[in-house]
Amino acid sequence: MAQHTPPVSFLRARLARDHHLGLPLTTGILAVLSGCALFTLVAAHALSPGALVDLDQHIADWLHARATAGLTQAVLVYTHLHGTIGVLAMSAVLAFFLMRQRPRAGAWLLTLAVTVPGGMLFNYWLKFQFQRMRPRFDNPILMLDSYSFPSGHTVGATLFYCVLAAWLASLPGNHARRPAIVAIAITLTVLTALSRLYLGAHFFSDVLAAMLEGLAWFALWATIIFTVQRHQLARKSSN
Repeated sequence: MAQHTPPVSFLRARLARDHHLGLPLTTGILAVLSGCALFTLVAAHALSPGALVDLDQHIADWLHARATAGLTQAVLVYTHLHGTIGVLAMSAVLAFFLMRQRPRAGAWLLTLAVTVPGGMLFNYWLKFQFQRMRPRFDNPILMLDSYSFPSGHTVGATLFYCVLAAWLASLPGNHARRPAIVAIAITLTVLTALSRLYLGAHFFSDVLAAMLEGLAWFALWATIIFTVQRHQLARKSSN
């Protein structure tokens, strides 16, 4: 039998699909680290003078100059659906469906409970750490006094649609539908981000950072919860 050196054996173990410390854990850790690194990069450039700040202002001015009454009403409806109350209400509906499938969906219910409200509270804390002012216009569509970075609406949508899409994609029989599920989740999240830009409530870097933050937060807790679940299942099967 071929013998492998310790580094090769370690790498093979981290890429094993059937082990609780294998490929799922590896990809989860990489997703968390990548999201955190990109968030840090965006934050560093968004909060100091430079090309990203200039791009932020250019996008904000361009969208504000092209706002129309009809589109504004439609965008307001959509963006309010993805406010704190809207996201928590949608999460409550999803939690109801997950509770009906317990114990099979217990891990998903826990992921939803930790990810969405926990991530939104964490984002609220981040706003006070960065204390970035919102865009300013002579004739604003929205008047908001809270801090801007990262976007609360965008992170809420990112967190909720990440959990929803991941759960739907995991259901038996949905393998062929996974690309469509992911595409719809991305579209709804991006539309939420665009609604905040259009209304002048956020800069481009605010919503970009929020999406990266949401992805990293979801990846962190999903990785922890499902790694623990796989470990428990492995222990039961070995007994």
